[in-house]
Amino acid sequence: MTALSYLLQDMHKLETTLSPFEEKFGVLSEDFYAAMMRGDLEEFDALDDYRMEFIEWLGLYETWRSFNQKYRQLIDSQSVALQIKINLEPSYV
Repeated sequence: MTALSYLLQDMHKLETTLSPFEEKFGVLSEDFYAAMMRGDLEEFDALDDYRMEFIEWLGLYETWRSFNQKYRQLIDSQSVALQIKINLEPSYV
């Protein structure tokens, strides 16, 4: 497996972890993150349960964003066709 493959696995695991937050609060992580960065969710700061969940959700999403940025760097440095061939070997011959 390539570094890109491992990175994709990690991203998918994080997406699975993010999904319950999205379902519970009814927004995608991307939108939650944007609202947090704008300061739109300050009203929840006084609510301990939500504050702790928001901190966890924020940390997980920031990790996913970091992985996604690394993925973009790696995929931009080689062709998609090459990456597919590498993952199919030895069956691709």
